[in-house]
Amino acid sequence: MVQISKDNFFSDVKPRDLLEATYGAIENFQVRAFFEAKDEILQVDKYSEEEFYEILDAMIDAETERRLVLEELKGKEPLFLEEIVKIIKNFPLENVIRDIIYLKEQGYVVEDIEVKVKKVIKKIKGEEKEVEEKEFFYRFQVRDLPEDFKEHYFEPVSIVFDAGVCCQCGWCSSICPVNAINVTADTLDIDDNICMKCGLCFTVCPRSFLIDQATKAIKKLDKSLKFSEKIGGFINTYSSTTTKDEIKNVRQDGGIVTSILEYLLKNKLVDAVVAVKHSSDLWKHEPVIVENVEDLYKTGGTEYANSPSLSIVDKTKSYENIAVVGVPCMMKAIEKGRMFPSGLPFFTNIKYKIGLFCMESFSYKDIIKLAKDKFKKDINELTKMNIDKGKFIINLKSGEELNVPLKEVQSYARNNCHFCEDLTSDYADISVGSIGSQGGWSTVITRSKEGEDLYKAVIKAGLIESKSLKEVKPGQPLVERIAGIKRKNCKPINLIKE
Repeated sequence: MVQISKDNFFSDVKPRDLLEATYGAIENFQVRAFFEAKDEILQVDKYSEEEFYEILDAMIDAETERRLVLEELKGKEPLFLEEIVKIIKNFPLENVIRDIIYLKEQGYVVEDIEVKVKKVIKKIKGEEKEVEEKEFFYRFQVRDLPEDFKEHYFEPVSIVFDAGVCCQCGWCSSICPVNAINVTADTLDIDDNICMKCGLCFTVCPRSFLIDQATKAIKKLDKSLKFSEKIGGFINTYSSTTTKDEIKNVRQDGGIVTSILEYLLKNKLVDAVVAVKHSSDLWKHEPVIVENVEDLYKTGGTEYANSPSLSIVDKTKSYENIAVVGVPCMMKAIEKGRMFPSGLPFFTNIKYKIGLFCMESFSYKDIIKLAKDKFKKDINELTKMNIDKGKFIINLKSGEELNVPLKEVQSYARNNCHFCEDLTSDYADISVGSIGSQGGWSTVITRSKEGEDLYKAVIKAGLIESKSLKEVKPGQPLVERIAGIKRKNCKPINLIKE
């Protein structure tokens, strides 16, 4: 890991223990696959030779750290993550937590889940009722390994797509060292003749193995954060609207995302933004790299058709700092890439993550079908789509506004969206959506110090008008309720081909 190289976290480790752990680390299949494919990787030119060795060194350091953590926990009873970090003294708490999760995926550690049921009184439709609530407790223990044990091998990410749970974020495509993966809004293809079977794509995929327990435990270490079981860790919640007429003309709700991005570009805090715009086919969206405010305005408004935005992140390497706008699965993908396999992100220039609220999205063909089936309209007649107060709303070129109950359009949503538990982009620096705020305003959740500082700077610049979400109705209670519904209805992921 970069931190290990800089701060020498191995300084207190006995030389013999360090040597044995390092020897074990270089036997790791991912490390070996990456090293053995050096010529192919450098030929593709996605990573320079310097970057190649930086990534390789970070992978070896991280794997060495994991081996040392493993040795220290051998023979101990099942422990909570909070208990484990008190035992392991050599490494930062955040490192230890993510090490345990990765060791579980490698097959060295088992997770013991205890479920406790308690009865609580809740107000349901104005009436107090006693209901059962489940609490989950996660403990981890090193396995007694058989002599013939082999570390788990990570399959290429096609296993996720074949299981029907791929979110089409495109992150695997950007990270693949040999450009073997091609992702579109509907497909994922891997060239087996090029693929080096390193499993990096699987490691960083938001739908492969879960990081929820790790990130939850890490965030709870940060005392500046409030924590909600439904909307994750956050600093503050707001309701806000843009003050600029130019943005009001292209906005969906409060115009906050565009306002924030304009501030970043104009003040040269970022050199470019990864966002989404309409393609030549109206309502068929495509990822785009934006360098100026004029092009930024073309990305305004909510995009209901999915687009593999992260598939172009590798094209941003020439920029020193970028911002990425995306839905929850994309924010989670970036976070996972920062945690694994080494703690070294492959794209170090991602400075800000702006997350969007997302209940579900649609494929382009299903949006066409929805417009025809539910509204008897051609897709080209639509100027705007929106979800508000339980209604799916469309606006037409004629000026007419039509709506149907939201439940009537949910069958048109992508099935793979039903495997997502996150409504409010838990892993972003700033999350933005319409739920909880009045028309023409957006709900904003700041989740990191960088996000909070940026939001306040945009207010100070006069680009947005803001108030606490506590001051508006329906406010945060509605956000929490809808987020809770999405978490409750989330389907478990089973990586078996359908």
